[in-house]
Amino acid sequence: MNIEDSLNDVVAINSDDDDEEISNSDKPIIQLFKRLITNNSKQSTVLTNTQIVDILNKEFKVNLSELHDLEGDIYLTIMKKYLKDWPQWDEFDRVISSLKDKNKEAEMERIFETKYINLKNYLKVMLNSAQILAKETVQKVIDNKIELTKESNKESSDRTVVLEINASRNQLNQLFFRQPNMNLNNTVFNATYSLPTQIQLKTLPLEAILNWWGVHICLVNVTNTYVYKRETKHELKHVLVNKCITSRLNPSIVLDQNIQVSNYQRNTSKIDTSAYIELINKITSKSPESSDIYEFIKKDLKLLPQSVHPRVIYKRYTNKYSYIRYLYVNTHNDVSAEFKNIDLQLEEMMSPMYTTVLGQILDSTPSLIVECEPCSAKFTGQHLVNELKNHFNEQHQNEPDWKCTNCKKRITMSALAQNWWCHRC
Repeated sequence: MNIEDSLNDVVAINSDDDDEEISNSDKPIIQLFKRLITNNSKQSTVLTNTQIVDILNKEFKVNLSELHDLEGDIYLTIMKKYLKDWPQWDEFDRVISSLKDKNKEAEMERIFETKYINLKNYLKVMLNSAQILAKETVQKVIDNKIELTKESNKESSDRTVVLEINASRNQLNQLFFRQPNMNLNNTVFNATYSLPTQIQLKTLPLEAILNWWGVHICLVNVTNTYVYKRETKHELKHVLVNKCITSRLNPSIVLDQNIQVSNYQRNTSKIDTSAYIELINKITSKSPESSDIYEFIKKDLKLLPQSVHPRVIYKRYTNKYSYIRYLYVNTHNDVSAEFKNIDLQLEEMMSPMYTTVLGQILDSTPSLIVECEPCSAKFTGQHLVNELKNHFNEQHQNEPDWKCTNCKKRITMSALAQNWWCHRC
Protein backbone atom coordinates (compact mmCIF):
# COMPACT_ATOMS: atom_id res chain seq x y z
CA MET A 1 0.00 0.00 0.00
CA ASN A 2 2.18 2.78 -1.31
CA ILE A 3 1.46 6.43 -0.60
CA GLU A 4 1.08 8.85 -3.55
CA ASP A 5 0.65 12.62 -4.03
CA SER A 6 -2.70 13.83 -5.36
CA LEU A 7 -3.30 16.63 -7.85
CA ASN A 8 -6.39 17.72 -5.89
CA ASP A 9 -4.61 18.66 -2.66
CA VAL A 10 -5.57 15.48 -0.83
CA VAL A 11 -3.82 12.49 0.68
CA ALA A 12 -3.71 9.52 -1.70
CA ILE A 13 -3.12 5.92 -0.51
CA ASN A 14 -3.16 2.93 -2.83
CA SER A 15 -6.21 0.86 -2.07
CA ASP A 16 -8.30 -2.04 -3.27
CA ASP A 17 -11.51 -0.03 -3.68
CA ASP A 18 -12.17 3.50 -4.91
CA ASP A 19 -15.94 3.70 -4.63
CA GLU A 20 -16.83 2.64 -1.11
CA GLU A 21 -17.51 5.57 1.26
CA ILE A 22 -15.58 5.81 4.52
CA SER A 23 -18.14 5.25 7.29
CA ASN A 24 -18.70 7.76 10.07
CA SER A 25 -16.92 5.88 12.83
CA ASP A 26 -15.40 6.86 16.16
CA LYS A 27 -12.19 5.37 14.81
CA PRO A 28 -11.82 6.62 11.22
CA ILE A 29 -8.24 5.27 11.09
CA ILE A 30 -9.60 1.74 11.62
CA GLN A 31 -12.08 2.32 8.80
CA LEU A 32 -9.19 3.46 6.61
CA PHE A 33 -7.34 0.20 7.31
CA LYS A 34 -10.39 -1.85 6.40
CA ARG A 35 -10.94 0.04 3.21
CA LEU A 36 -7.37 -0.63 2.09
CA ILE A 37 -7.92 -4.42 2.03
CA THR A 38 -11.42 -4.63 0.53
CA ASN A 39 -10.37 -6.21 -2.76
CA ASN A 40 -7.33 -6.94 -4.89
CA SER A 41 -7.51 -4.08 -7.42
CA LYS A 42 -4.71 -1.60 -6.90
CA GLN A 43 -6.54 1.70 -7.15
CA SER A 44 -6.17 4.91 -5.21
CA THR A 45 -7.92 5.58 -1.95
CA VAL A 46 -8.30 9.33 -1.57
CA LEU A 47 -8.76 11.17 1.70
CA THR A 48 -10.35 14.56 1.16
CA ASN A 49 -9.81 17.53 3.43
CA THR A 50 -13.19 16.83 5.05
CA GLN A 51 -12.17 13.25 5.93
CA ILE A 52 -8.85 14.43 7.35
CA VAL A 53 -10.74 16.99 9.44
CA ASP A 54 -12.84 14.04 10.70
CA ILE A 55 -9.68 12.17 11.73
CA LEU A 56 -8.33 15.23 13.53
CA ASN A 57 -11.61 15.72 15.36
CA LYS A 58 -12.39 12.14 16.39
CA GLU A 59 -8.90 10.77 16.90
CA PHE A 60 -7.10 13.82 18.33
CA LYS A 61 -9.89 16.10 19.58
CA VAL A 62 -8.68 18.89 17.29
CA ASN A 63 -11.65 20.97 16.15
CA LEU A 64 -10.48 23.12 13.23
CA SER A 65 -13.60 25.30 13.41
CA GLU A 66 -12.33 26.65 16.73
CA LEU A 67 -8.84 27.47 15.41
CA HIS A 68 -7.38 30.26 13.31
CA ASP A 69 -7.55 29.39 9.59
CA LEU A 70 -3.76 29.39 9.29
CA GLU A 71 -3.36 27.05 12.28
CA GLY A 72 -5.92 24.71 10.76
CA ASP A 73 -4.06 24.72 7.43
CA ILE A 74 -0.85 23.76 9.24
CA TYR A 75 -2.55 20.79 10.94
CA LEU A 76 -4.05 19.64 7.64
CA THR A 77 -0.64 19.85 5.96
CA ILE A 78 0.98 17.83 8.76
CA MET A 79 -1.69 15.11 8.51
CA LYS A 80 -1.38 14.87 4.72
CA LYS A 81 2.38 14.51 4.85
CA TYR A 82 2.74 12.02 7.71
CA LEU A 83 -0.21 9.83 6.78
CA LYS A 84 1.66 9.19 3.53
CA ASP A 85 5.07 8.88 5.22
CA TRP A 86 4.14 6.46 8.06
CA PRO A 87 7.15 4.05 8.14
CA GLN A 88 4.98 0.95 8.91
CA TRP A 89 2.84 0.98 5.74
CA ASP A 90 5.00 -1.66 4.00
CA GLU A 91 4.97 -3.99 7.01
CA PHE A 92 1.21 -3.48 7.44
CA ASP A 93 0.62 -4.33 3.78
CA ARG A 94 2.75 -7.48 3.95
CA VAL A 95 1.21 -8.85 7.16
CA ILE A 96 -2.40 -8.06 6.24
CA SER A 97 -2.00 -9.53 2.74
CA SER A 98 -0.69 -12.78 4.24
CA LEU A 99 -3.54 -13.01 6.79
CA LYS A 100 -6.11 -12.14 4.15
CA ASP A 101 -4.95 -15.00 1.90
CA LYS A 102 -5.46 -17.38 4.86
CA ASN A 103 -8.85 -15.86 5.79
CA LYS A 104 -7.65 -15.14 9.33
CA GLU A 105 -10.07 -12.31 10.08
CA ALA A 106 -9.58 -12.39 13.86
CA GLU A 107 -5.83 -11.98 13.44
CA MET A 108 -6.45 -9.13 11.02
CA GLU A 109 -8.66 -7.36 13.57
CA ARG A 110 -5.90 -7.71 16.17
CA ILE A 111 -3.35 -6.23 13.70
CA PHE A 112 -5.78 -3.38 12.98
CA GLU A 113 -5.91 -2.48 16.66
CA THR A 114 -2.14 -2.71 17.08
CA LYS A 115 -1.33 -0.66 14.01
CA TYR A 116 -4.13 1.77 14.88
CA ILE A 117 -2.34 2.58 18.14
CA ASN A 118 1.04 2.84 16.38
CA LEU A 119 -0.23 5.15 13.61
CA LYS A 120 -2.22 7.29 16.03
CA ASN A 121 0.78 7.72 18.34
CA TYR A 122 2.97 8.51 15.34
CA LEU A 123 0.60 11.19 14.11
CA LYS A 124 0.13 12.58 17.62
CA VAL A 125 3.87 13.11 18.00
CA MET A 126 3.96 15.00 14.69
CA LEU A 127 0.95 17.14 15.61
CA ASN A 128 2.41 17.96 19.02
CA SER A 129 5.66 19.02 17.37
CA ALA A 130 3.77 21.29 14.98
CA GLN A 131 1.56 22.81 17.67
CA ILE A 132 4.12 25.30 18.99
CA LEU A 133 5.17 26.30 15.48
CA ALA A 134 1.53 26.75 14.41
CA LYS A 135 0.67 28.99 17.36
CA GLU A 136 3.80 31.09 16.88
CA THR A 137 3.05 31.52 13.19
CA VAL A 138 -0.55 32.54 13.89
CA GLN A 139 0.56 35.01 16.55
CA LYS A 140 2.93 36.65 14.08
CA VAL A 141 0.09 37.02 11.57
CA ILE A 142 -2.14 38.56 14.24
CA ASP A 143 0.61 40.94 15.35
CA ASN A 144 1.24 42.00 11.75
CA LYS A 145 -2.45 42.70 11.24
CA ILE A 146 -2.48 44.86 14.35
CA GLU A 147 0.52 46.82 13.07
CA LEU A 148 -1.12 47.24 9.66
CA THR A 149 -4.30 48.46 11.32
CA LYS A 150 -2.32 50.99 13.32
CA GLU A 151 -0.57 52.18 10.17
CA SER A 152 -3.86 52.53 8.30
CA ASN A 153 -5.19 54.78 11.05
CA LYS A 154 -2.33 57.24 10.71
CA GLU A 155 -2.73 60.47 8.78
CA SER A 156 -2.04 60.13 5.06
CA SER A 157 0.83 62.60 5.41
CA ASP A 158 2.66 60.02 7.52
CA ARG A 159 2.47 57.33 4.85
CA THR A 160 4.10 56.74 1.50
CA VAL A 161 1.64 55.32 -1.02
CA VAL A 162 3.08 53.67 -4.11
CA LEU A 163 0.94 53.07 -7.19
CA GLU A 164 2.62 51.07 -9.93
CA ILE A 165 1.34 51.80 -13.43
CA ASN A 166 2.24 49.93 -16.62
CA ALA A 167 1.50 52.41 -19.40
CA SER A 168 2.99 53.73 -22.61
CA ARG A 169 4.26 57.30 -22.70
CA ASN A 170 1.17 58.47 -24.62
CA GLN A 171 -1.11 56.76 -22.10
CA LEU A 172 0.80 58.13 -19.12
CA ASN A 173 0.47 61.69 -20.36
CA GLN A 174 -3.33 61.51 -20.02
CA LEU A 175 -3.88 58.62 -17.66
CA PHE A 176 -5.67 60.36 -14.77
CA PHE A 177 -8.92 62.30 -14.80
CA ARG A 178 -8.73 65.58 -12.93
CA GLN A 179 -11.86 64.56 -11.02
CA PRO A 180 -13.54 61.12 -10.83
CA ASN A 181 -15.45 60.64 -14.06
CA MET A 182 -19.17 60.33 -13.28
CA ASN A 183 -19.83 58.82 -16.72
CA LEU A 184 -17.32 56.00 -16.10
CA ASN A 185 -18.41 54.78 -12.67
CA ASN A 186 -16.42 57.53 -10.93
CA THR A 187 -13.07 56.12 -11.99
CA VAL A 188 -9.96 58.32 -11.97
CA PHE A 189 -8.27 56.29 -14.73
CA ASN A 190 -8.70 57.34 -18.35
CA ALA A 191 -8.61 53.90 -19.94
CA THR A 192 -10.41 55.14 -23.07
CA TYR A 193 -7.65 57.48 -24.19
CA SER A 194 -6.49 57.15 -27.81
CA LEU A 195 -4.11 59.19 -29.92
CA PRO A 196 -5.55 62.15 -31.85
CA THR A 197 -6.22 61.44 -35.50
CA GLN A 198 -5.98 65.02 -36.82
CA ILE A 199 -3.11 66.01 -39.09
CA GLN A 200 -0.29 67.82 -37.29
CA LEU A 201 0.79 71.00 -39.03
CA LYS A 202 4.03 71.26 -37.06
CA THR A 203 6.92 68.82 -37.42
CA LEU A 204 9.57 68.04 -34.84
CA PRO A 205 13.13 69.14 -35.72
CA LEU A 206 15.55 66.26 -36.20
CA GLU A 207 17.84 67.53 -33.43
CA ALA A 208 14.89 67.47 -31.00
CA ILE A 209 14.07 63.91 -32.07
CA LEU A 210 17.64 62.74 -31.50
CA ASN A 211 17.52 64.29 -28.01
CA TRP A 212 14.05 62.90 -27.19
CA TRP A 213 13.83 60.76 -24.10
CA GLY A 214 14.31 57.08 -24.73
CA VAL A 215 16.18 57.63 -28.01
CA HIS A 216 19.36 55.59 -28.57
CA ILE A 217 21.86 56.36 -31.32
CA CYS A 218 24.29 53.53 -32.12
CA LEU A 219 27.15 52.77 -34.47
CA VAL A 220 27.59 48.99 -34.59
CA ASN A 221 30.56 47.05 -35.97
CA VAL A 222 30.22 43.92 -38.11
CA THR A 223 31.17 42.02 -34.94
CA ASN A 224 27.96 43.38 -33.35
CA THR A 225 29.94 45.52 -30.92
CA TYR A 226 29.35 49.21 -30.33
CA VAL A 227 31.71 51.84 -31.74
CA TYR A 228 29.45 54.54 -30.33
CA LYS A 229 26.24 54.48 -28.29
CA ARG A 230 24.36 57.47 -26.91
CA GLU A 231 21.22 57.13 -24.78
CA THR A 232 18.94 59.71 -23.19
CA LYS A 233 18.62 58.52 -19.60
CA HIS A 234 16.32 61.09 -18.00
CA GLU A 235 15.65 60.41 -14.33
CA LEU A 236 11.88 60.53 -13.80
CA LYS A 237 9.83 60.78 -10.62
CA HIS A 238 6.03 60.56 -10.55
CA VAL A 239 3.69 61.53 -7.71
CA LEU A 240 -0.12 61.63 -7.95
CA VAL A 241 -1.26 64.71 -6.00
CA ASN A 242 -4.57 66.29 -5.07
CA LYS A 243 -3.88 69.98 -5.58
CA CYS A 244 -6.94 70.98 -3.59
CA ILE A 245 -5.43 69.72 -0.36
CA THR A 246 -1.72 69.43 -1.14
CA SER A 247 0.75 72.22 -1.60
CA ARG A 248 3.69 70.76 -3.47
CA LEU A 249 7.08 72.25 -2.68
CA ASN A 250 9.59 71.58 -5.43
CA PRO A 251 13.01 72.76 -4.25
CA SER A 252 15.52 73.74 -6.89
CA ILE A 253 18.03 70.95 -6.43
CA VAL A 254 21.26 71.74 -8.26
CA LEU A 255 22.32 68.98 -10.65
CA ASP A 256 25.99 68.23 -11.35
CA GLN A 257 26.62 69.01 -15.02
CA ASN A 258 30.18 67.67 -14.94
CA ILE A 259 30.87 64.45 -16.81
CA GLN A 260 30.67 61.38 -14.58
CA VAL A 261 32.43 58.10 -15.37
CA SER A 262 31.16 54.61 -14.56
CA ASN A 263 32.52 51.12 -15.29
CA TYR A 264 36.01 52.59 -15.24
CA GLN A 265 38.84 50.10 -15.87
CA ARG A 266 42.39 51.22 -15.16
CA ASN A 267 44.05 48.71 -17.48
CA THR A 268 42.34 49.99 -20.65
CA SER A 269 44.27 52.34 -22.93
CA LYS A 270 42.72 55.67 -23.90
CA ILE A 271 41.65 56.69 -27.40
CA ASP A 272 41.60 60.26 -28.64
CA THR A 273 38.07 61.47 -29.46
CA SER A 274 39.44 62.97 -32.68
CA ALA A 275 39.80 59.40 -33.97
CA TYR A 276 36.05 58.90 -33.59
CA ILE A 277 35.33 62.24 -35.26
CA GLU A 278 37.58 61.26 -38.16
CA LEU A 279 35.64 57.97 -38.46
CA ILE A 280 32.34 59.89 -38.53
CA ASN A 281 33.64 62.10 -41.34
CA LYS A 282 34.49 59.00 -43.43
CA ILE A 283 31.07 57.45 -42.80
CA THR A 284 29.29 60.69 -43.72
CA SER A 285 30.84 60.71 -47.18
CA LYS A 286 29.48 57.20 -47.78
CA SER A 287 26.00 57.88 -46.33
CA PRO A 288 25.13 61.52 -47.08
CA GLU A 289 21.41 60.87 -46.48
CA SER A 290 22.18 60.56 -42.74
CA SER A 291 24.64 63.46 -42.58
CA ASP A 292 22.50 65.42 -40.08
CA ILE A 293 22.64 62.52 -37.61
CA TYR A 294 26.40 62.21 -38.04
CA GLU A 295 26.76 65.94 -37.35
CA PHE A 296 24.76 65.41 -34.16
CA ILE A 297 27.13 62.58 -33.14
CA LYS A 298 30.17 64.80 -33.72
CA LYS A 299 28.63 67.52 -31.54
CA ASP A 300 28.17 64.92 -28.78
CA LEU A 301 31.75 63.66 -29.16
CA LYS A 302 33.12 67.20 -28.77
CA LEU A 303 31.47 67.41 -25.34
CA LEU A 304 33.51 64.43 -24.11
CA PRO A 305 37.08 64.59 -22.73
CA GLN A 306 39.84 64.83 -25.33
CA SER A 307 40.81 61.21 -24.67
CA VAL A 308 38.45 58.50 -23.48
CA HIS A 309 38.51 54.92 -22.24
CA PRO A 310 36.68 52.44 -24.49
CA ARG A 311 33.64 50.66 -23.04
CA VAL A 312 33.36 53.23 -20.25
CA ILE A 313 30.05 55.00 -19.60
CA TYR A 314 30.28 58.80 -19.67
CA LYS A 315 27.18 60.54 -18.36
CA ARG A 316 26.12 64.02 -17.35
CA TYR A 317 23.09 66.10 -16.50
CA THR A 318 22.34 68.54 -19.30
CA ASN A 319 20.73 71.23 -17.14
CA LYS A 320 21.44 72.78 -13.76
CA TYR A 321 17.88 72.21 -12.51
CA SER A 322 15.17 69.63 -12.97
CA TYR A 323 11.97 70.25 -14.93
CA ILE A 324 8.43 69.59 -13.76
CA ARG A 325 4.93 69.33 -15.25
CA TYR A 326 1.46 68.16 -14.28
CA LEU A 327 -0.49 65.62 -16.35
CA TYR A 328 -4.26 65.17 -16.19
CA VAL A 329 -7.45 65.00 -18.26
CA ASN A 330 -10.51 67.17 -17.66
CA THR A 331 -13.71 65.15 -17.38
CA HIS A 332 -15.75 67.78 -19.29
CA ASN A 333 -18.86 67.14 -17.20
CA ASP A 334 -20.47 68.63 -14.13
CA VAL A 335 -18.60 67.59 -11.01
CA SER A 336 -20.78 66.66 -8.07
CA ALA A 337 -20.36 68.33 -4.71
CA GLU A 338 -18.56 65.31 -3.26
CA PHE A 339 -15.75 65.74 -5.81
CA LYS A 340 -15.31 69.51 -5.47
CA ASN A 341 -12.34 68.97 -3.17
CA ILE A 342 -10.56 66.66 -5.65
CA ASP A 343 -8.08 67.94 -8.22
CA LEU A 344 -5.90 64.99 -9.25
CA GLN A 345 -2.76 65.74 -11.19
CA LEU A 346 0.19 63.48 -11.96
CA GLU A 347 3.33 65.38 -11.02
CA GLU A 348 6.19 64.40 -13.29
CA MET A 349 9.69 65.61 -12.38
CA MET A 350 12.54 65.00 -14.78
CA SER A 351 16.30 65.42 -14.35
CA PRO A 352 17.70 65.41 -17.92
CA MET A 353 20.69 63.13 -18.43
CA TYR A 354 22.32 61.24 -21.27
CA THR A 355 25.07 58.62 -21.44
CA THR A 356 27.71 57.92 -24.07
CA VAL A 357 29.77 54.74 -24.51
CA LEU A 358 32.61 54.36 -27.03
CA GLY A 359 34.13 51.11 -28.27
CA GLN A 360 37.07 49.97 -30.37
CA ILE A 361 37.41 51.40 -33.88
CA LEU A 362 37.71 48.69 -36.54
CA ASP A 363 38.57 48.96 -40.24
CA SER A 364 35.01 48.14 -41.30
CA THR A 365 32.27 50.75 -41.67
CA PRO A 366 29.83 50.56 -38.74
CA SER A 367 26.06 50.55 -39.22
CA LEU A 368 23.92 53.42 -37.93
CA ILE A 369 20.89 52.47 -35.81
CA VAL A 370 18.47 54.82 -34.08
CA GLU A 371 16.05 53.32 -31.58
CA CYS A 372 12.92 54.72 -29.91
CA GLU A 373 12.97 52.66 -26.74
CA PRO A 374 9.45 53.58 -25.46
CA CYS A 375 7.93 52.30 -28.71
CA SER A 376 10.41 49.41 -29.23
CA ALA A 377 11.04 50.81 -32.74
CA LYS A 378 14.40 50.67 -34.57
CA PHE A 379 15.40 52.66 -37.66
CA THR A 380 18.30 51.90 -39.98
CA GLY A 381 19.19 51.88 -43.63
CA GLN A 382 18.90 54.41 -46.44
CA HIS A 383 15.51 55.80 -45.34
CA LEU A 384 16.36 56.05 -41.67
CA VAL A 385 15.89 59.83 -41.35
CA ASN A 386 12.50 59.97 -43.10
CA GLU A 387 11.14 56.98 -41.20
CA LEU A 388 12.39 58.40 -37.90
CA LYS A 389 10.74 61.78 -38.55
CA ASN A 390 7.47 60.15 -39.60
CA HIS A 391 7.40 58.04 -36.45
CA PHE A 392 7.95 60.97 -34.10
CA ASN A 393 5.57 63.31 -35.89
CA GLU A 394 2.85 60.66 -35.67
CA GLN A 395 3.50 59.26 -32.19
CA HIS A 396 5.26 61.91 -30.08
CA GLN A 397 3.70 65.27 -30.89
CA ASN A 398 1.33 65.50 -27.92
CA GLU A 399 3.70 66.19 -25.04
CA PRO A 400 2.68 68.85 -22.45
CA ASP A 401 5.08 71.68 -21.65
CA TRP A 402 7.72 71.56 -18.94
CA LYS A 403 8.49 74.15 -16.25
CA CYS A 404 11.88 74.84 -14.69
CA THR A 405 11.84 74.12 -10.95
CA ASN A 406 14.08 77.13 -10.36
CA CYS A 407 12.80 80.03 -12.50
CA LYS A 408 9.32 78.56 -13.19
CA LYS A 409 9.65 79.34 -16.91
CA ARG A 410 7.40 77.18 -19.11
CA ILE A 411 9.08 75.60 -22.15
CA THR A 412 7.80 73.19 -24.79
CA MET A 413 9.31 69.72 -24.86
CA SER A 414 10.33 70.19 -28.50
CA ALA A 415 12.23 73.38 -27.66
CA LEU A 416 13.95 71.76 -24.69
CA ALA A 417 14.97 68.69 -26.67
CA GLN A 418 16.26 70.76 -29.56
CA ASN A 419 18.36 72.77 -27.10
CA TRP A 420 19.79 69.56 -25.55
CA TRP A 421 17.51 69.90 -22.51
CA CYS A 422 19.32 72.99 -21.32
CA HIS A 423 18.06 76.52 -20.64
CA ARG A 424 19.39 79.53 -18.74
CA CYS A 425 17.34 80.89 -15.86
